Amino acid sequence: MNDSRQGVRDPGTPRPGQRRVLVTGARRVIALELIERLLDQSRVDLVVAVDPGACPARLLGHDPERLVFTSADLSRRRPVDNLFLLEPCRQKPLDTVVHLGFQTNPVRYGATAHEFNVNSTQHLLAAALRHGVEKFIFVSSDAVYKIGPRGDYKIREDGELNLDPGTHPMLRDTIDAEFLCRAKMDDPRCEVMVVRPSGVIGGGTISGFNLLLESHPPVLPVGFDPMINPTTKERLVSDLLLATFLRGKGIYNVAGVIAGPLSRFLEQQGVKAMRVPGPLLRPLNRIQRLLGQSHFHAGFHPKRLYYSLVLDDSRFDRVFRAHADVLEGAVGPDAPERR
Repeated sequence: MNDSRQGVRDPGTPRPGQRRVLVTGARRVIALELIERLLDQSRVDLVVAVDPGACPARLLGHDPERLVFTSADLSRRRPVDNLFLLEPCRQKPLDTVVHLGFQTNPVRYGATAHEFNVNSTQHLLAAALRHGVEKFIFVSSDAVYKIGPRGDYKIREDGELNLDPGTHPMLRDTIDAEFLCRAKMDDPRCEVMVVRPSGVIGGGTISGFNLLLESHPPVLPVGFDPMINPTTKERLVSDLLLATFLRGKGIYNVAGVIAGPLSRFLEQQGVKAMRVPGPLLRPLNRIQRLLGQSHFHAGFHPKRLYYSLVLDDSRFDRVFRAHADVLEGAVGPDAPERR
């Protein structure tokens, strides 16, 4: 996983010139935060925000010379190619792609979502390479790791992947998308990067732990209190900014500063969980979702509530966060947290 071996010159150093960034999944909270932070940087000439739906109200009112929103079906090759041929992109060719446009709702998962997840990654990556994009960042998930009673306390990027036959198909999509990216990491012209965040906490964030925290109440199995090190949406956005502005490719974990038992994070949020025997967990979760008391899906990553999953993100610390001063406005509440 060493960047120098993969042909990256001086990993962690600033990429020269101005940035012109394509961000997919523009209606997601993380994408909205990232787009606004990108527009705060004077070294960003253009941001193209893409989503199948209408433009989010939060993006209205930004400078149309610097922010372009477009609706596109990323599961089809031609609409993806057309993104790189938009009039603003002809004048200022895109040099970075941040792919956040993954279907992440297990309840609505089906053949259409599967095709979108795999095809969008394949078409975006292929188009990025054809059009001379210098950096492609795919935001994956820590759920790709296999966990169990004998797992390591901290999991590095070379940890075993969850390839069990019973794995949720949406999770298999994520792993397939990672493999598509890994197949192109030796490309000499484009830095292809996979970012694996730990559970993300923050209002409106669609992540397993955040949805669990927002349940009324969270339902957990009796006798288990797994260790976790979730990140915040602000920290994740700052990490994605660093990945955008600095050299580096390969696979990177990103996580929060503090590791601790799940119960500790529930207490910090003032949330009281309901403990039930393990066999009742999924039926009760299903009832909660039907009643609108929870959007958490206990069947997506069922072992997560039983076994620890703490990410070792020291590699990202060393290559990227150590150079956080490259970001404008890096001093303040939204700055990357330093260890």
